[in-house]
Amino acid sequence: MYTEMGSLEDARKMFEGISERSSVIWGAMMKGYLQFSREVEVFELFSRMRRSGLELDSFTLEGLVRACGNRFAGREGKAVHGLCIKQNFIDSNICLQTSLVDMYMKCGLLDFAVKLSEEVCDKDVVLWSAMIAGFAKNGRALEAMSLFRQMLKESITPNSITFASILLACSNLGSLKQGMSVHGYMVRNGVELDMVNYTSFIDMYAKCGGIVAAHRVFNEMPEKNIFSWSAMINGFGIHGLYSEAFALFDQMRSENQLPNSVTFVSVLSACSHSGRVEEGWTYFKSMKTYGIVPMEEHFACMVDLLGRAGKIDEALSLIRNMPMEPSASAWGALLGACRIHKQVELAEEVSKKLLPLESDQSSVYVLLSNIYADVGMWESVKKMRLKMGETGT
Repeated sequence: MYTEMGSLEDARKMFEGISERSSVIWGAMMKGYLQFSREVEVFELFSRMRRSGLELDSFTLEGLVRACGNRFAGREGKAVHGLCIKQNFIDSNICLQTSLVDMYMKCGLLDFAVKLSEEVCDKDVVLWSAMIAGFAKNGRALEAMSLFRQMLKESITPNSITFASILLACSNLGSLKQGMSVHGYMVRNGVELDMVNYTSFIDMYAKCGGIVAAHRVFNEMPEKNIFSWSAMINGFGIHGLYSEAFALFDQMRSENQLPNSVTFVSVLSACSHSGRVEEGWTYFKSMKTYGIVPMEEHFACMVDLLGRAGKIDEALSLIRNMPMEPSASAWGALLGACRIHKQVELAEEVSKKLLPLESDQSSVYVLLSNIYADVGMWESVKKMRLKMGETGT
């Protein structure tokens, strides 16, 4: 219905011109906002709907649940779930149940998602896929694999989202064998690969050590998009095939495929690991040519590049002049450079910046301890290990 932003604005004007709106009309407007990821407007519509005294229906609440998931608003999602229960909408509505499961997964509330899914008698492929995707994206690949096997045992045919999610799980596990098994299943069952599946295979094979297979899949693609190009560039980069990565980036541009933010992360990472400082700066500065504003991860790549090349002062200056607050990745890259170049005093300063930002503080203490050990500061190593014991890290 809403194929472009202009038609959405036309629909909004029409909506505002209707004096008496039914719940169907409210829900349709919510769906339009969701299609363009304008969740804030969804919440505002919901508040206006409640103030109008109009009775809620499952269609409207489902839209609100999806908005909560897209905004990672778990607390609000729980409240909407409560409304669904009070209105007795859940038991017979598989679409609403699936939206709730998906919302909890996106918000990282996996236990809530599992509990709710267990209450559903007849799970369809959409609900199974939401669960598998949730586990895969939350770093629980083994649970995703287990669910996939259970799904197949119950004779539920996977869809494109299922395959993309299970391949992500294989990538996270680094399990080439499992990934090849999924590929074999798709071939045996005549599953036609779409662009998402092709890209997922490229990413999986590359991350699991099968760079030749990844490149073969890439070449087999009947049509490529920016995500498939970026996945292949990243694959070459992580395997140390930097010349191939840069050549593919040039080929992509020669075929009028404009790079995006993810592409530049891959290219800058390749520059970092190959020590190409000048090329890194060239790529970094060229982002503006494509209308891309450098984000924190691009700055982190540049810090890593400069740090590895021994340009510690430049790396520190770049961090201090970032247009946003440096995150753990930027400070972590600089701390790693401190170890390479035995910059003990700076490492101590950087660790103070990094510790409040890092969820896994033990990794910071271990790296700092290793920096002390590299320069023979054994007393400091001992103190650091005692500190790790005191903090339980």
